[in-house]
Formats: sequence, C-alpha cells, structure tokens
Amino acid sequence: MNIALLTPPYDIMKKGYGSKRRVRGGLFPPLGLACLASPLIKDGHKVKIIDASSLEYTNKNIGDILLKFKADIIGISSVTSSADESYSLANYLKSKFKKIPIIYGGPHTSCFPEMIFDNIKDLDLLVYGEGEVVFKEIVDFYKKNNKLPKGLSGTWNKNNGEWVKNKPAKPILNLDELLFPAYELFDYKTAYKPLPLQYKKLPVANMITSRGCPYGKCTFCYQAGRASQLYRRHSPGRVVKEIKFLINKLGVQEIAFWDDNFLISENWIFRFCDLLDKEKLKIPWSVVARVDTISKEMLERSVESGLWNVFFGIETGNQDLLDRIKKNITLDQVRQAIKWSNELGIDTRGSFMLALPGETPEKAMKTIKFACDIDVTYAQFLPTHPDWGTELYD
Repeated sequence: MNIALLTPPYDIMKKGYGSKRRVRGGLFPPLGLACLASPLIKDGHKVKIIDASSLEYTNKNIGDILLKFKADIIGISSVTSSADESYSLANYLKSKFKKIPIIYGGPHTSCFPEMIFDNIKDLDLLVYGEGEVVFKEIVDFYKKNNKLPKGLSGTWNKNNGEWVKNKPAKPILNLDELLFPAYELFDYKTAYKPLPLQYKKLPVANMITSRGCPYGKCTFCYQAGRASQLYRRHSPGRVVKEIKFLINKLGVQEIAFWDDNFLISENWIFRFCDLLDKEKLKIPWSVVARVDTISKEMLERSVESGLWNVFFGIETGNQDLLDRIKKNITLDQVRQAIKWSNELGIDTRGSFMLALPGETPEKAMKTIKFACDIDVTYAQFLPTHPDWGTELYD
C-alpha cells in the first residue's frame, strides 16, 4: 500500500517571532514520522513523508502530491503549537479524498483529543501515545480487512457516532528493538538547516536517544504534564550505529541530540564516548542538558569525543521563581555548570523565561543581569507561553 505521513504547513519562526523574522532556520526532520515509516517500509509498503513546514508547502501543494502518490492511508502528526494548521489540513484533505482514511497522531493527541474531534469534521481514527507499534497494527488490519480497526489499544475510534477511548498501548520498554528511523526519506542537504550559530558543519541530523524525562516535575513542560511518559534510553552501542549510518549513507557532518537531557548518566556518556573513539567517528555534536546532572569529568570526556555546544534551560535568575516552577536546580548549580563549560571551551546557550507567574519588572532585570554575569555564550529570553496540558497552563 501507499502510505503518506504528513506534518501540517507551519512556520515556526514566523509564529514564534512574528512577521519581522529575517532568518528561516531551526528546521529539522520530524523523527516521529520516520519512526512510523521504518516498519512499514520493512513490510513492503511505499511510504512518503511530506514535511510541509520545511518545504513551505500549502494544503493544496500537499493535496496535489497525494493525488499523484495515490495514497491508501494518510497519517497526520501534530504538536499543540501547530494544531490549528493540522485541523485545516485534515479538513482540506478529507474534502478532497473522502474515501481515504485519515489517521491523526502526535503529542497533541495525548493532551487535547476532544479539541481535535471538535475541529476535524470526519476524522477516521486517532492514535495517542507511542505510535510505532499501533500504527503498524492499523495498517496491517486495513490491508487485510479494507477497514480500520475498532477497540485497538492506543487509539480512539468512533462507535455509533461517539468517540471512544481504548486502553493505552503498552510502552516500548527496550528502545533498541526498534528499527532505525527512516532517515533516508529526508533531504538533509537542502531541506533542513539549524539556526545560525547552532552548528559547525552541514548537513546536521537530529537524533533522539531517549524517551520521557526522569525528573518530570517542571510546571511548564509537557514531559511533566498530560503527555508525560516512562523514561527509557537506547544503549550507547545502538546510538553509535545510527551515527555511523547517518555519516556513511547520508553524508551527515554533525549531530544535534534532541533528548530533553542528554547528559544524564556519567556511565552512559563514558561508554558512548569510548565507542565513538573506537569507531573513529570524529563528528561535532550538541546536546540539551540540565545543570544538576553534569560533572566536570563528564563534560571533559564529552569534549574529547566531539561535544561543542550545550543548551541549558536555566529559566530565571531568581531562586524563588525556580522553586515555584519546580525546576529543582539552584543558581549556584547554574554558575558552576557554565563555569565548567567555559573552562572547557564549550559554547553554551542559556534559555530564560520572562513574565513567569510572580515575576516583577525588578526580577526580570535580575534574570537578564544574571545571564550576563554567568557569561553564557548565547542567551535567549522568551516570554512565558504555557503549553497546553502542563501544570502552568492549567
């Protein structure tokens, strides 16, 4: 069968920074769709991923492509920030392809399914939670029976005109059992590019080595909200194999790790770096990390094997506000992490939230001064925008 997996038309830079933004960047492939695609390709299906945001496609562009592709099943993935665009796309495609089932998934489904049902007129099936196994089961059932399943774990389906939530699918406990994401479906050389100053070499590939967050308490984060999930991680050996594939098969020159906290286990990091060195993989890589899970030894070993850039979510220069958002870090830990990073020549990106609940103009200025004093390489200051499904939003 021909299976199309889509992201909606969505300009994250324009939505985040307004019409005055001058740089188009921050674009990376939708790895979730690539994870769905791999087992389908293995089973002999033809899969097309249309990442509308990176290609600047409209709903009509997508419809024209699907007409030529002759899709048998359409899957749409959305995060909450692109929800409106995903509703528009689903309704447009359903009006154009009435007999083709449209299946909706992505992080947004775990938080606000009722909102999806209210905004998409003739949705056929909704998947919530991890989708690799569930989506394959849907495709297998449809191929055999020419209809969608009912009662399948990890889905919502219609029963007598009413949406019914089925029990959750079992989490995938051993991530190493999963196939590599279908990286080969992405055009890394032309379609994707990070923001300026956030890469050394092109093309850059994003990777995710874990799922969930072992801390999972921050009031502003979806990992602590309705979309939270069990923490699991690939083995270092599996991650290195994926890196080798990206380098040797797709010409990737740099890796951006998108884990919520990559530097979380000294033992894991040391094993990972040892394997990179053993395989002679000299490639720059960047990570996201918390200031309270790193050590100087971990940073030193990582730098030896290619680490050059760390993104720290610092949030505020006020300890009372850190406590209020349940970040569970101290300003002294922030100072120490940045000091170690600077001593080792690591570029640091500090992210700060302004207008947190309880913040005054004086406290906002204190945050800005704190960012300057600790000497991060780059600091970003963003207005607090509570994500749907988080404690801060509720």
